[in-house]
Amino acid sequence: MHNILRLSVTLAAVAIISAALLTGMHNITEPVIREKEQREYLEALERFFPDINEYETREIEGDQFDLVYDQDGEKLGIMATVKTQGYEGTITYNLAVDTDTEIIGIRVISHSETPGIGDVITTDDFQEQFIGKSFEDPIQEGEDVDAVSGATMSTGSMINSIRRTVITIGENILDMERKAFALEGLADGVYRGSVEGTYGPLTVEVELSDGRIQNIEVIEHNETEAYFVDAYPEIPEKIIEEQSLEVDVQTGATLSAERIITAVINALEDAPESGSGGGDN
Repeated sequence: MHNILRLSVTLAAVAIISAALLTGMHNITEPVIREKEQREYLEALERFFPDINEYETREIEGDQFDLVYDQDGEKLGIMATVKTQGYEGTITYNLAVDTDTEIIGIRVISHSETPGIGDVITTDDFQEQFIGKSFEDPIQEGEDVDAVSGATMSTGSMINSIRRTVITIGENILDMERKAFALEGLADGVYRGSVEGTYGPLTVEVELSDGRIQNIEVIEHNETEAYFVDAYPEIPEKIIEEQSLEVDVQTGATLSAERIITAVINALEDAPESGSGGGDN
């Protein structure tokens, strides 16, 4: 009994000492890590905005947006620090745009995507396809940027996040307005649209009547089922209820939700105007 008590005391002492050592190491290394991160961030700011003199920070929906100015107080652009969900975990990146929301740089700060597959998001080939894109561009996989085969979840997540970030900057900082998708004036009918999904096409049929979306049915998809069930039927229901394609997609399956909306847009873009004959495409 005495030996057991002595062993328990010894183990408790070791645990206390270990915890103290870990806390001490954390307190020593954390400021060093933060200083390094801040230095690298300032270097990125200077690389993307060579004429930077100062910047001010805004926070929008949990993300950081730094408005960059030159020595005359003229705005040079904005650099955002954004988190998005990748395939393996959180991706944190910087997105730099000029005052016209034209993308001038991307920097992945951290990620846990699969080496040799998902980490393609850090490569020049992937990032350069965004350079020059802006608020007026779709920034949509399969249309003006491409996901990477074998890493669709990682690259698709980045594509959708970059699009949302550019829209956030345009609408909330630079007072831009997107052209709303007008349902009025489109001919009644059932229209079909597709978008490239995780493992193949995602196709929807959209029923349009009296200038309103009456029904949306996903007739084919190749998404991961565990994620897809969170987006469908939630997203079609939101679109029908709000009669808008600008619906909140912050679900447990944001990527699939974005693709459903894009497929609906693609379907309606083929709808003729009233009087020119509806159809079942």
